[in-house]
Amino acid sequence: MLNRLPALARFLLVLTAINFAVFATLRILFWASFHEASAGAAWADVFRALYLGFKFDLRLALLLGLPLALLGWIPLFDPARRRAARLAWLGYFTAAQCVILLLYFVDFGHYGYVRARLNASLADHLTPLGVAAQMAWETYPVLPGVLALLLLTSGYVWLVGRAARRALAPIPAPAVKWPGRLVVGALAVLYLFGIYGKWSRYPLRWSEAYFSSNEAVAALALNPVLFLSDSAVNPSRPYDVKKVREHYGFVSSLLGVKTPDPQNLEFGRYVTPRSKPAVKYNLVVIHMESFAAFKAGVFGNRLNATPYFDAIAKEGILFTNFFVPAVPTARSVFTMMTGIPDVSPNNAAATRNPLLINQHTLVNALEGYSKYYFLGGSATWGNIRGLFTHNVPGLRVYEEGDYDAPQIDTWGVSDIVLFEKALGALANERNPFFAFIQTSGNHRPFTIPKERGGFVVEQMDGAALRDSGFDSPAAYNGMRFLDYSLEVFFAQARKAPYFKNTVFVMYGDHGNPSTQQTPWEQLRLTGVHVPLVIYAPGLIKGRRIDFTASLTDALPTFLGLLGVPYLNTGIGRDLLSLGPHDPHFSLLWENAVLDDEFFLRLDPGGPRLFRYRSRAGAQDVHERYPEKIAELRRLHEAFLETSRYMLYHNPARPHAPDGSAVRQAARR
Repeated sequence: MLNRLPALARFLLVLTAINFAVFATLRILFWASFHEASAGAAWADVFRALYLGFKFDLRLALLLGLPLALLGWIPLFDPARRRAARLAWLGYFTAAQCVILLLYFVDFGHYGYVRARLNASLADHLTPLGVAAQMAWETYPVLPGVLALLLLTSGYVWLVGRAARRALAPIPAPAVKWPGRLVVGALAVLYLFGIYGKWSRYPLRWSEAYFSSNEAVAALALNPVLFLSDSAVNPSRPYDVKKVREHYGFVSSLLGVKTPDPQNLEFGRYVTPRSKPAVKYNLVVIHMESFAAFKAGVFGNRLNATPYFDAIAKEGILFTNFFVPAVPTARSVFTMMTGIPDVSPNNAAATRNPLLINQHTLVNALEGYSKYYFLGGSATWGNIRGLFTHNVPGLRVYEEGDYDAPQIDTWGVSDIVLFEKALGALANERNPFFAFIQTSGNHRPFTIPKERGGFVVEQMDGAALRDSGFDSPAAYNGMRFLDYSLEVFFAQARKAPYFKNTVFVMYGDHGNPSTQQTPWEQLRLTGVHVPLVIYAPGLIKGRRIDFTASLTDALPTFLGLLGVPYLNTGIGRDLLSLGPHDPHFSLLWENAVLDDEFFLRLDPGGPRLFRYRSRAGAQDVHERYPEKIAELRRLHEAFLETSRYMLYHNPARPHAPDGSAVRQAARR
């Protein structure tokens, strides 16, 4: 069969097989060298890690051969036709394999030293260069390593050279006809699919290696060369330690750190809620896609797109001045789970940065709880999978492929199906539980499913839509369908035995622009102003809280209501424990902050200040309030730099009141 293929195709297949065999062998050697690190892991997780790792290895082998696959068909670069081209390609593969083997050598030493696969943080250890070189010389067998590298590269050259002579040798055969061309086309499709890595809307990504909370299992699944590339697009230290230390006293005091430690920059504080319910309450967090506050009736919108949500909001605690730090959904998920605003640079969410995969989350303070994550599409989206599965042990994930209904659009199944799956899973739960339900239907293209129960699409006059801030009938009905899905969910949840002992939370992951040029729209606040509702009829009474709050405060507030003690390592605070005279604020984007009255924006042309809750909210008043500008500017810089630092220094820690354990974890 191979003899019927063109010489170039044969050569590519053999090369890919050789390279894959080399990388797979190195993976087995890695496992053999460091198997004690994963000794406590289940064998099923180890084998899954190896399976994923081999897929990454195949991708690297295919990427290594991609230049030949793309250019080798051109006569000038065809190794089967030109001896010079063959020598050039052999030189390329030799050099590339030598570099890759060197990276593997460094990876073995890097993992043995810091128990982490090779990544972009290596650059931090290479300066000053003289010190780094001396340390490497004194620590590692450099000369034997160089000799081994030369020997392995020489062996690779011999093997590839021999393969080239055989694969590229002319074979007497009839010219390739259409069946042969079809085979070549099929191989090309398989080649690209091998690079893509999986049968899904999303390709194989580094975050899938973090399916387990065991660090060693994730390390076994990663490919060091690809992981180095994935992490290289993110700066390793986008924070200023001097500024963090300069503001430490101010920040630690505001956060209530009981034992300040400016030397180690310790922000952790153990919190014991003032009261505790008589029974353990469940916690259900409903993450509502694109739920801008101005679109809800409870905030004054006249189109009545959210009647059920409005009713729930009146029965629960409604936070009216609640903000998320930035607009993209992935940033809101990260912020809610960690209590740290996602202020990552380069317009890339923290979930996409491999260097930020390890995070402490208050979810793990819910000891003895079963934990669920429900998403209508793929958890590979935004590399969210790693944030959840790696940091929340025992988490059960429901995603694409776990639903009986088909996907209705690019975001997965409808919100109705999503809620039905959650209801079914929670109905059989005998332990207290935490459930994170992430809706996605209220998002372009605003698909309404064919099977939609009693929901009726409404046609609305364009002028009426614009007057209420909706940019299209689809957006209006998308919001209505999300509200209808909430109604169906709660109608069924009320019949469940767990309902009376459950705290339900609903918040918007971000807002969106309004078609009305209101002051808030002019200030771009409609994109970050969302509702937060806490609903637990047996535990709380309905009321409004109008002071400024942030998504960073979410989990501390929820756990405080449940009466669960926790170690808080983020900047969030329990909103229900704050008094009217406590500072209330929210960091926005990377250049703004607001409190209960003023909104400071640090524009390129200079600071601008707005009394954003007044009738003239869009009027710049910075010249009238220099002291307020100084106050908010200090607040902004302090928490921006601290948040940037926390992103890289927030490893998982035990939720225990032992202060020494906290300090030791911080030093690590």
